[in-house]
Amino acid sequence: MQLKKLEPWGVVILLLVYMFVKALESVSLSADALLHRYGQAAIRYHLSFDYYKYYLIPQLTIVVVTAIILFILNFRIIAGLLRKRSYFSIAAALVIGFLSVFFVLFVCNTWLRFQLYALYDTKRGANMQLMKESFGQTLLIFLLFIAYYLCKMLVVWLYKEVLKDKPVYKKIAREVIVTGWIWIMLLGFSFVFREYIFRWIPAFVLLLLPFYIALFFLWVYFFLPAFAVHAKKRKLLLSSLLVIIVFGIPLFAIFVGVSGAGRNEGVFFSVLFFMAGLLLMTWLLARFHFNQQKEKGKEIQSLKRTVSQKSADIHFLRSQINPHFLFNALNTIYGTALQEKADRTAEGVQKLGDMMRFMLQENQEEKIPLDREINYLTNYIDLQRLRTQTSPDIAIELTVKDKDCRHYIAPMLLIPFVENAFKHGISLREKSWVKINISCDTENLYFDVYNSVHLPKEDDPEKNSSGIGLENVKQRLSLLYPHQHELHIRSTNTEFFVHLTIRLSS
Repeated sequence: MQLKKLEPWGVVILLLVYMFVKALESVSLSADALLHRYGQAAIRYHLSFDYYKYYLIPQLTIVVVTAIILFILNFRIIAGLLRKRSYFSIAAALVIGFLSVFFVLFVCNTWLRFQLYALYDTKRGANMQLMKESFGQTLLIFLLFIAYYLCKMLVVWLYKEVLKDKPVYKKIAREVIVTGWIWIMLLGFSFVFREYIFRWIPAFVLLLLPFYIALFFLWVYFFLPAFAVHAKKRKLLLSSLLVIIVFGIPLFAIFVGVSGAGRNEGVFFSVLFFMAGLLLMTWLLARFHFNQQKEKGKEIQSLKRTVSQKSADIHFLRSQINPHFLFNALNTIYGTALQEKADRTAEGVQKLGDMMRFMLQENQEEKIPLDREINYLTNYIDLQRLRTQTSPDIAIELTVKDKDCRHYIAPMLLIPFVENAFKHGISLREKSWVKINISCDTENLYFDVYNSVHLPKEDDPEKNSSGIGLENVKQRLSLLYPHQHELHIRSTNTEFFVHLTIRLSS
């Protein structure tokens, strides 16, 4: 869409600027100056020269008519026929356009190249020469036009088809396409107005500007991102300088030879300083663009994190049972257990009540003291011990080294691993074990869960139930502790092991 907007406006602006410059030139320069600039052939062969008749009107006619024909072919005829897949009609349109441009060039060249009629013995000889020149010019124009259109089609196809599922590469491609088209426009301006600017500008735009553009994208999408995270910054800096030296110096040498800047010492050093200044400007622009992208990326990640966190919270809350109903039921069961002197039942109900209060109060906060999270895990494990203590083949071990556990942590972050261990690791009929180790140092939390694995029975009501699940807790870890945690999970048919390290000091 950006290219569709830029393309016609660029052509129109280029054409209008060219016409304005020519009109301004015709009124600002004297007759002698115009004769000296455009009438050298007339002076050489001692012919009379009329600036308007033999240069301005035919030159403007060629440029305007050719631009209009190519404009119509590019934006109207070919685009519409391609949608209909009418390739024969496209070929016919190109032939008609070719003949039209050839006719305009031939007629106008009879005025622009009027001296040929004085050089040839016959008018026919001069006309044949003009036809050859006009045909060659028309052929060159249409070859460039066809090459441009094919390149445009290839770029659009690559953008829409190859990169359609790659948003990052699509963004880079979009910037490259727009930049490349601007370069084409600058190239057109430099060649059209080469008489009014430094003679070396067209050669510079053709040879060196693509190098600066490529260098800009290398800095923005490779060197600067790598420099921000890579430890070997000196190596990256040297790599960037190596690219400039290996590619920049040969291109500069070619440019000096083509443009002729090396013939004059003053011009040479002026160009050299200009190149150095442009190199610095390119780096500053790349740094600015990179920082802008970085800030936008942070904003997008922050929004994604917020949305994902809310989604995870909603998913978790939906998995909970109505707390008011549970508390009323628990109070009733607890009172009944005390009346019946069922101490184990009363203890279990009490611990379950503590867990529910934790879920209602602590779970709504962003961060809680780590010892409260550990206390919640302890209550849960004690409940599981009450359930399984009659089975001698079940081993449940909890080791907590909380000497340095003075950190804060997101609530309900560890419990899914423990729930998963008891869900899949405990069988009342087979030898089972669950081993949990929690320890801390001044910066990190270390959490290990090791359990046996038993496939659930077909009639197990929780066979297909995952609660918040391991995938959900992985998502929470990536959102809450990006680049600040390590999670390793190993499993076999009989064992399951989880090791989690979280940096909590920051």
